[in-house]
Amino acid sequence: MPRAKRAGIAALIAVLGLPVLGACGQRATPDRNASGVTTTLRFFEHDTQQTDLDLGPQGTSPGDQFIFSGDLFDHAGGTKVGHAAGQCTTLSGNATAAGDVFCTATFVLDRGQITTQGLSDHAALFGGQTVPWAIVGGTGIYSNSRGDGTIQAPVDVPNQTDANFVLNVITD
Repeated sequence: MPRAKRAGIAALIAVLGLPVLGACGQRATPDRNASGVTTTLRFFEHDTQQTDLDLGPQGTSPGDQFIFSGDLFDHAGGTKVGHAAGQCTTLSGNATAAGDVFCTATFVLDRGQITTQGLSDHAALFGGQTVPWAIVGGTGIYSNSRGDGTIQAPVDVPNQTDANFVLNVITD
């Protein structure tokens, strides 16, 4: 087959394939069709119960569990608005190497529940840094909720029994 004919066929395939590639690519712009109302909720959580389960080799290792439950307030020293419970599982790393921890938490409020989760660097989460979380669902008035938020666990509190949550809840 002559070189010019091969080049023409390749150009035709490239032109016809561009729409397919565009459909498979990532979107760089926000979804303008998304609907819903965003409400930002801020909570201060104080653990009333917590436990650490060292399930792998001694010390921080995959499989370890941190389980907690506590009271939710509108701010530190403020009005109690509900309670929360959750768990974190160490997925990778050890006492000397950074690793991942996967956490879930559910916030039980007067008119429904909000469920969250996030994968974070173990040292960041338990080192007082603010880390992102995702809102994955809910019940009651939050039954169609989604969105994102953050958690920050202060290191200056004994046993890290306190945490600050900001949830950007989107509801339809």
